[in-house]
Amino acid sequence: MSEVTGPPARTGASASSPAVAPVARRRPLQGLGNAIGGALAAVTSLLVGLTGKLFGEVRERGGTALADFRARPEHSRWRAYALGSYGVIVAGTLVAQLYTKNSLDAYVRVQPVELPALTQIFVRNDSNKPWKSVKVTLNGIYAYEQAELLPGLFILLPVNRFAVYDQLGKPTFAPKNIVPKTLSIDTVDTHFETELRE
Repeated sequence: MSEVTGPPARTGASASSPAVAPVARRRPLQGLGNAIGGALAAVTSLLVGLTGKLFGEVRERGGTALADFRARPEHSRWRAYALGSYGVIVAGTLVAQLYTKNSLDAYVRVQPVELPALTQIFVRNDSNKPWKSVKVTLNGIYAYEQAELLPGLFILLPVNRFAVYDQLGKPTFAPKNIVPKTLSIDTVDTHFETELRE
């Protein structure tokens, strides 16, 4: 019989010492990403479940209310339609009253003067910011320009101070008896126009 022999023994090593595997060092925060991901998934599934339950109840209540409304007698439905229409009209009226196209917050007035017989235009800055490069135009033709009008201050001009300028810069002033119909105010960034009444 042949004898089975193992590999030759190494020199310098004792046969009785076991082989030592290298120790794997754990990095700091290793596995933290998995923990955070698991926590986020759990929170998300909880939120989805809660919102689904909440909106499911709201949908059921809305469907029940609609079915109850449809089951009512016809006169009570018409009453609800009438009240709803009235509410829409009231809301529309309030919005229309609060809406203003006077973006400059300008107060404009025509002031007729008896002696001497002439008409004056009064323009006041009722906003809280100054108007820069102010140009006031009467009837779309005659203009008056001013560098600035501070809040609370005003311009008071007789109509014959408004002028139109030719190419050479020579003014032609408005007649004293002109009837003011429209007035527009232009500043650096805003335009406002209004009809004038005495």
